[in-house]
Amino acid sequence: MDKINIKNCTGCGACANICPHSAITITEDERGFLKPLINKNKCINCGLCENVCPVLNFETVNSSSPKFYAFINQDETVRLKSASGGVFPAFAKYFIKNGGVVFGVVYDEDMKVCHIAAQTLSEIEKMQSSKYVQSDTKFTFKEAKKILESGLHVLYTGTPCQIAGLKSYLRKDYENLLTMDIICHGVPSRKFFEMYKEEFLKSQKDKGKLININMRAKDNGWNSKIFLRIKTTEKDYFLDRKNNSFMKCFLGNLSINDSCVDCKFNKIPRTADITMGDFWGVDEFDATLNDSKGTSIILINSKKGEKYFNKILKNAEIITREVPQESATKHNPNIIKSSIAHPKREEFLKDIETGKKTPSALTKKYLHKKIYIKFLKFLYNHTPAIIKCPVDKYILKKL
Repeated sequence: MDKINIKNCTGCGACANICPHSAITITEDERGFLKPLINKNKCINCGLCENVCPVLNFETVNSSSPKFYAFINQDETVRLKSASGGVFPAFAKYFIKNGGVVFGVVYDEDMKVCHIAAQTLSEIEKMQSSKYVQSDTKFTFKEAKKILESGLHVLYTGTPCQIAGLKSYLRKDYENLLTMDIICHGVPSRKFFEMYKEEFLKSQKDKGKLININMRAKDNGWNSKIFLRIKTTEKDYFLDRKNNSFMKCFLGNLSINDSCVDCKFNKIPRTADITMGDFWGVDEFDATLNDSKGTSIILINSKKGEKYFNKILKNAEIITREVPQESATKHNPNIIKSSIAHPKREEFLKDIETGKKTPSALTKKYLHKKIYIKFLKFLYNHTPAIIKCPVDKYILKKL
């Protein structure tokens, strides 16, 4: 593993899955990101880990001109439990009903985010909705390979780097494998997530146990204003992201991984057969596609992806509409490029290492609005409309 700069490592787990002597363990580093740890006593220097590392080797064969579609699952019960238009459950349900296996992300008993294999619809429901934390793929690559070689069909979902890791690990294309990646903003520190959970329970004086965190609750409808629903054994909370330290630092690009701000996989051609995410800006394309319950954008990146997409259209009640690439990427740039790091991200992550400041304190330190900016906005808001200049408005928004 000496060939890769550890900062570029995505923590996908391909190396740990391929190691014949179990010499590699994926573990959290000081900042809370998953990285490989090598046991030198077990390592035989076979080089397999370097051979399957997607950062070093992966090149996608998918289309450089994918087709884009708006996607709405008409099963409203399913869609309201999803982050946007209900893409994943439509595909997952098809695989389960046809005896296949679905790999996706859940919270485990300790509210840690990880990948598991599902063979029932009840397990699929746990995978729905966004979990803005780096998922531990564990040994699901190895598990998926065994299932594929048994002849069963497999749907594997994850971030673009995780799909690249899976494909690098498999080292051949399986006709019975469909991969789906998400439009990824980046993965925030797992350690920061743990700090947030601890602070939240203390601030609420809640002595219960966390049982679920829905990071994209739709209680107020589907829109760009993100709300969280947090459930404990004692109470149910509904929170606006504006007052949420975890979401503010994540969306402000403070808490995301080094590999995320220079991502090799957030681009076209994509790594997976199908890409899914929110269709932000759908109203500009066609307002009739937005009923405030969620609309997805999907990319069909391969012939295999197109084959399964057509199967879903025949087996589920779906609304789709082809969309120009410009309309899809205008408000969702992570389809084609990485998030831009906050200028003080490195300093923020060093504070995470020490663990001396709470998430709220870190948010105040790095994302507080300066008094003079507040004053300028106050003046602007009280300036007569006739003398407001569009350029001034643009500058103030940037500030």
